[in-house]
Amino acid sequence: MGNLSEHFSYRDFACKCKKCKSEVKIHLGLVGALEAISANFRRVPRIVDAYRCEDSSNTLVPIKKDSHRQGRAVHIYIDGVPLNQLFEFVKTLPEIRGIGYYQEEGILHIDTRQSEKDQQKDIWVKENGKILPLTPDLKSKYNLR
Repeated sequence: MGNLSEHFSYRDFACKCKKCKSEVKIHLGLVGALEAISANFRRVPRIVDAYRCEDSSNTLVPIKKDSHRQGRAVHIYIDGVPLNQLFEFVKTLPEIRGIGYYQEEGILHIDTRQSEKDQQKDIWVKENGKILPLTPDLKSKYNLR
């Protein structure tokens, strides 16, 4: 039992660096999406990465656009659930606006960023260390719809 929701607590979303002493920010819409995922698969998603403090952020993206720094992003997987099935369900969640398919790591990036384009989702694939837009060829390669 968590202190944010049935399955999640603040520590699940805390920064993993040693400098900030587990600083945390979390968007409650993201927690709700994770609970919806849990209910659908009847398994709790494992959070690999969530909030990143300024010291641990390995990105050059300004804080206004970095969903991890805003507490709006996590990297997840679910034991026993194929990544492509998790991806297909996550696409149906209206609060999820960004989805990254990281086949090599076996995880999904999901976020509740404030969309600049109404309800349009930003979907990409990480392949060989590069972030690529999800094209029809990549959809076919990873068996995505």
